Amino acid sequence: MTAPRIVLMANNIDEVGGAQRVVHVVAQHLALRGYPVDLVGVAPKPPSHEYVADPAFRRFTLMSGEWPAPPPDSRLTTRLRPSIRRLIAARAALRAEAIGRLGEVLADGPPGIVVTAQLWAMEHLAEVPHEEWAVIGQYHSSFEAAAAGRDLGRALDLYRDVDRFTLLTAEDADRFRRRGLDNTDWLPNPLAFWPEEPIDPSEQGRTVTYLGRLSSEKGPRFLVEAWGLIADRYPDWRLRMVGSGPDETAVRRQAADLAVGADRVDFVPPVTDAEAELRRAGILALPSLTEGLPLSLAEAMALGLPCVATDCSAGVRLLTRDGLAGRLVPRGDAGELASALDSLMGDEAGRSALGGRAREAMAPYRADLVIDSWEALIARVLR
Repeated sequence: MTAPRIVLMANNIDEVGGAQRVVHVVAQHLALRGYPVDLVGVAPKPPSHEYVADPAFRRFTLMSGEWPAPPPDSRLTTRLRPSIRRLIAARAALRAEAIGRLGEVLADGPPGIVVTAQLWAMEHLAEVPHEEWAVIGQYHSSFEAAAAGRDLGRALDLYRDVDRFTLLTAEDADRFRRRGLDNTDWLPNPLAFWPEEPIDPSEQGRTVTYLGRLSSEKGPRFLVEAWGLIADRYPDWRLRMVGSGPDETAVRRQAADLAVGADRVDFVPPVTDAEAELRRAGILALPSLTEGLPLSLAEAMALGLPCVATDCSAGVRLLTRDGLAGRLVPRGDAGELASALDSLMGDEAGRSALGGRAREAMAPYRADLVIDSWEALIARVLR
């Protein structure tokens, strides 16, 4: 039997980010198992990062230019009206271009399954005739995050009639099901790598590492505040903030204003080699207020790195086995975060034991096992 064609769509397939890494990993593994795979990004996001050195799939970007952002102060004033009109016209042109190009991609081969990894991608698919295609919709954050903003309404509208709507955890799938979607399923993200050699505890650095976007929902300010509460107890440790984002200036200023430990906070641009960055760490800290199934946490745990994370999503609880394989603390509480870090930074044996449990917990997320689940899902959808 010929393997069905898979068109895997994301908002973009270029930038350094967890969702982008996931779609590249899934596309590559499905392609290597014999599926004709097209990986499609709606808009470009330069500079383009190559996640797969020798991709076995085709790549497409639907828009010829980046999606234009609104002016910093977009309240409709007389002065801004011409800018807003130009913005609306530019967006309309790009959207029309994307819809036309997507139609061409779908027509460039037999129909099979479209997988929309993100809501914006699904909004574009909804504008293109695809009656002969099965559709798997995905949401890569938690139900709670969706309900806190406008994503819940969008997801309920966009995914009500797709063949399957997959979430990252059974808990999130159940909560969407209780809101009226009876087509829900759950499928975790695969690890981008499975290190054959975990971190050697005797060679770990003395660094608390943050790896992610510097934005409010990721909670970097709580981590800097927590660092300030314990830095004087550990003069040989450093805090390493890896990433960039809209809160970078404020977080840098906060770190510079610390009474203790300000000279031991390092800011590093986003990295493309997460494994190398994590191997130099002593502890990974994930202070987020909202998450889905965070890839940085899963990758750190797969390396055997002890982790402290906020109890901010069903995905975090799933990965850490409700705190047994990684320390869980209340979100938004710098004091509790500091206490958890303190207990690990001062206990080398405890760090080693927690890292061992973390690696063991990540074995089910190896890419080959998750792709087995993808194949089972594909078979159910086409049955």
